[in-house]
Amino acid sequence: MTKRKNSPQKNLQEITTANELIKKDLNNITESEFRIIVIKLIAGLENSIEDSRESVATEIKGLRNSHEELKNALNEMHNKMETTTARLEEAEERIGELEDKVMEKEEAEKKRDKKIQEYEGKIRELSDTLKRNNIRIIGIPEEEERGKGAEGVLEEIIAENFPELGKEKGIEIQEAQRTPFRHNLNRSSARHIIVKLAKYKDKEKILKAARGKRALTYKGR
Repeated sequence: MTKRKNSPQKNLQEITTANELIKKDLNNITESEFRIIVIKLIAGLENSIEDSRESVATEIKGLRNSHEELKNALNEMHNKMETTTARLEEAEERIGELEDKVMEKEEAEKKRDKKIQEYEGKIRELSDTLKRNNIRIIGIPEEEERGKGAEGVLEEIIAENFPELGKEKGIEIQEAQRTPFRHNLNRSSARHIIVKLAKYKDKEKILKAARGKRALTYKGR
């Protein structure tokens, strides 16, 4: 049986009619009139309940739609958060890899510099061994030999510190140069001067004279 939907105007008319009948003196109405009153009251209540049911159903449907929209919005937000978190983790991983590479590079550079210093020391030792007649001069600024050469630096040191030895004409210098040969601009200290004497006994004379002094000077310093 299909329920017939009554219009609000008809429901209002039925309820109004029922209310008017209720106001009547029930003692003066017949049984058939009483039944009509009861039937109209029941019909009015049924219509009112049906209208309320439809209203509640509409509200529930609206709430369900709102719930679905809210659920979809939360899911979308959750997906965005997961994507952002994944990107952050990836960025952190890349930064960690870059930091590791930088540390490895710095460590490799330190080892390389240390090796270079060790090689330079070994080369100096080997050079001193092979060049028995050499004298090493350290602490002389790079620009001092300009115009007079490294040989002139040794001659000035001998003249300033060993005047009597400087008067001798037998001391012969074969060659003198800075070592290492190439000047490293990043190096703060001056390169050493290697002086090769023609005779080993001349080296012995200079070293013997140097041992008799506490310190050697160059230009009063």
